[in-house]
Amino acid sequence: MSNAADVDTTATSPDPARGRRRALRALVVVLAIGQPVSSLVFDWLSPTDLQSGAEFSPLVPPGAWFAIWGLIIVASIAWSLAQARPSTITDSSGVRDQLALPMAIVYLCFGLWLAAASLGQENPVGLLVFAVIITAHVMAWQRVVAARDEIAQWNPVERGLLYLMLGTYSGWTSMAFFVQVATVTQGSGAEVDTAWGITWQLLVLAAAAGMAVGFVIVSRGSIVYAATVTYALIGVGLSTAEAGLTVLWVACVIAVSVVWASVGAVRATDARRTRG
Repeated sequence: MSNAADVDTTATSPDPARGRRRALRALVVVLAIGQPVSSLVFDWLSPTDLQSGAEFSPLVPPGAWFAIWGLIIVASIAWSLAQARPSTITDSSGVRDQLALPMAIVYLCFGLWLAAASLGQENPVGLLVFAVIITAHVMAWQRVVAARDEIAQWNPVERGLLYLMLGTYSGWTSMAFFVQVATVTQGSGAEVDTAWGITWQLLVLAAAAGMAVGFVIVSRGSIVYAATVTYALIGVGLSTAEAGLTVLWVACVIAVSVVWASVGAVRATDARRTRG
């Protein structure tokens, strides 16, 4: 009798690992919803306003371009709610659980970056926050690519939310990192309209294009990522054109072309491997 009771108790006791996964997914929801909250807190309490456009820095897109944050945040919250559904929390760990930690880090860092920006956009601390965000996105993409067969079994809405959220978030923030590199450099006293000024900004754009190609490779040619990078670089191109820096907006056009060429190359390579 005692042994039978022990077996029944074990069979009905909750799985601690499953409980931890459930708690982590719930944390993702809290942090995702915390993003618009932290944005409102920034608007209310920050002693400085976020600046944009050519009048601030030639490599900063116009103010209207930052409206993409609305899409990113809505997609983040929608994805966080989808991945927290009880029906998706199973006895074995899946890609949703593997994505919970990197995305929790990303959502947390959104508020941390705003806190750093409240001290001025030229504050280099913001670069450290962006570096963490980018690292977390690389981790997330690697896990998504490794689990493509599992994700293919999801319903189309959840699958679309994942690729929309991850593509737009990683695309925008990977370019925003270099926008802040430019503002920090300019804030340190670097000129923008001299020969050296154009040179260092060209180097920043080249590095941004290199980062974008790296993400295209890691994501195996994400269309959403490439489209978001294109959107960001068009914004930068508009600001450089307004500032009268023709070489820089031409560089933006070249960067966009390189990004899409890399998308085509990665997808063609994967297609050949699939046929082989």
